[in-house]
Amino acid sequence: MEIYVLVKQVPDPEAIVKVKSDSELEIENKYFTNFFDEIAIEAGLKLREKFGGKVTVLTVDNKKVDALRRGIAMGADDAIQITDPALEGSDQFAIAKALATYLNLKDKPFDLIFAGRQAMDDDAGMVGPAVAELLGIPYVNVITGLEVDDPKKEVKVIREVDGGKEILSCSLPALFTCQKGLNNPRIPQVMNVMKAMKAQIKKVDLAALGLNAEEVGGKAAKIKVQKYLPPPKRPPVKMIKEDFPENVKTLVKLLREEAKII
Repeated sequence: MEIYVLVKQVPDPEAIVKVKSDSELEIENKYFTNFFDEIAIEAGLKLREKFGGKVTVLTVDNKKVDALRRGIAMGADDAIQITDPALEGSDQFAIAKALATYLNLKDKPFDLIFAGRQAMDDDAGMVGPAVAELLGIPYVNVITGLEVDDPKKEVKVIREVDGGKEILSCSLPALFTCQKGLNNPRIPQVMNVMKAMKAQIKKVDLAALGLNAEEVGGKAAKIKVQKYLPPPKRPPVKMIKEDFPENVKTLVKLLREEAKII
């Protein structure tokens, strides 16, 4: 079974992020593999363990490859980085185009594609479905259960909906985005981490994909950032020093007259 997992390296939740200008952020150099993508990697590895085959982690990024090395450390067989200066400024649709073009190459057959439900930096959740649309294959978002019938080339998946669960089935090849609850990603062993640090990352540029600079990057972006705004500063904390019950009366008065929420 040939399985691809789409991965992304995102800023650590504890990284300091500052607004540098209307169109640029200054992000502390602390990154990690997108949490939902690790769930996707684990899903691919479990299927390989059951049916055999190969798991390849795939990303579009000009600089960061730690997410690929994390995939190798977890047990992925191969890692591909689509990288090209012309990709700078790409939105989610351009990223999806580059990924789908690579996956659509005649020498790159696949049975399943996994991705995280969304990236934790932009929370867009668009790349996975866009890749499936460009490839013309079925897809299901935010799955929490997965059962593959390899001989029949069919998959049954479960996802949570309001008030219950939804069970869907489709034929392979297909793409699924993975949600928390599908599995618990494994923690790589130290030897595998060391192996991943030395692993050769295969690089692919736009020329190899048959794409040109006009099809990706800022010129092709359908979504553009108009302006970055820092979150509003929190007002100073007001301490109420009176003892009960006077402190309660003061609190109610502040909520009514100053905060105006009651």
